[in-house]
Amino acid sequence: MKHVSNSRRLFPTLVVPCVAAITLGGCFEGPKGDKGDPGAAGAAGPPGEPGKTGPAGIAGKDGRDGAPGPAGPGSPLYAKTVDANACGSIGCTSECEAGEIIASVMCLSSDGTTLQPGIHAGGVWTASCPAPSSRMILLCTKK
Repeated sequence: MKHVSNSRRLFPTLVVPCVAAITLGGCFEGPKGDKGDPGAAGAAGPPGEPGKTGPAGIAGKDGRDGAPGPAGPGSPLYAKTVDANACGSIGCTSECEAGEIIASVMCLSSDGTTLQPGIHAGGVWTASCPAPSSRMILLCTKK
């Protein structure tokens, strides 16, 4: 009987170290291996919801705070237009002011053709368009 009681004490003594060895055997890591290649990129996820609208900013100035600037210089070039009411059976005539010269003249007829103007220099520059002109555009500039 002595032998049986010793084996009963011996069994737990053997089982506890075996269970501990099996349990702790997976807790320790071995030496690390080489780093692997990166994997392929995954698919993009679904788009997120738009964010909330932020608060309104401070209102800007209304533009009336500053003093008005000085007037700009007058243009040295301006256009005069003579329409069909001012053109007669002999054509159209117009002139530039004193101290100005003619920069360009265009004579137009009612059928869309352009006619050759006549330019006359003198005290006052004058341009004339022959019949059947129905419109004239005259550009004058300061000397």
